[in-house]
Amino acid sequence: MTIKRITWKKYIPTVCNAYNDKHQHLGSLIYERVGAHMHWCWHQMEDIRMSPGCLQEVRDKQKELIKRK
Repeated sequence: MTIKRITWKKYIPTVCNAYNDKHQHLGSLIYERVGAHMHWCWHQMEDIRMSPGCLQEVRDKQKELIKRK
């Protein structure tokens, strides 16, 4: 079982915000055009550092969101 460190909140259909257990905003996944395609791109807040485990949670969330589109 994987420990989830990030809480996700989706306020509008194209933005999904990430928060830690201290309710600090870590960054956002934003559905945007990259070249000819639309992708969920990670925009990390300034001065936020993430471990490989947290970054894997971001990648997993991107995969989950793209399956919904």
